[in-house]
Amino acid sequence: MRTRQQKTEEVELLRKKLGDASSVVLVDYRGLTVADANDLRNRLRAVGDGNIEYRVSKNTLVRLASEGTKLECLAELMVGPTALALSYDEPSTLAKVLVDYAKVNEDFEIKGGLIEGQVVDLASIQRLAALPSKDELRGMLAGMVQAPLRNLAGTIYALLGNLRNALEQHQKQLETG
Repeated sequence: MRTRQQKTEEVELLRKKLGDASSVVLVDYRGLTVADANDLRNRLRAVGDGNIEYRVSKNTLVRLASEGTKLECLAELMVGPTALALSYDEPSTLAKVLVDYAKVNEDFEIKGGLIEGQVVDLASIQRLAALPSKDELRGMLAGMVQAPLRNLAGTIYALLGNLRNALEQHQKQLETG
């Protein structure tokens, strides 16, 4: 059993983490084994580069930590076993992992959350998971910027090749004629 001091320290730690997080998703982990929870943590670590965290805390402590913050509105979702998935960077990465994990593990349920200041439900999190990540969008943008330049370079190369062929033919005509 935790002492009052330990609980106070946990509330302060949670308050800091919740304040720093750009996205918080609440999940029901009822029925997950320890191995399942570790599998989820490993998946989040693999894609998060240290910017995603999965925590299981008592609902009372989370409520206390969220008092007076924008997360206070999530108190109604803190019923039953609730874990927090926190993202300190890109919310779509967190959403993708959680939605994918919920597809393969029927005991795992996404309750809702707060993403960049907006309260979201399961449907919103699923839509967010379907969006490309920032890196994918950057790649698409780079391809869109690069395509016209590549086409221009190809056109110029073809024109220079045609000019070279014309000059070679003219030179042959002068040599034979």
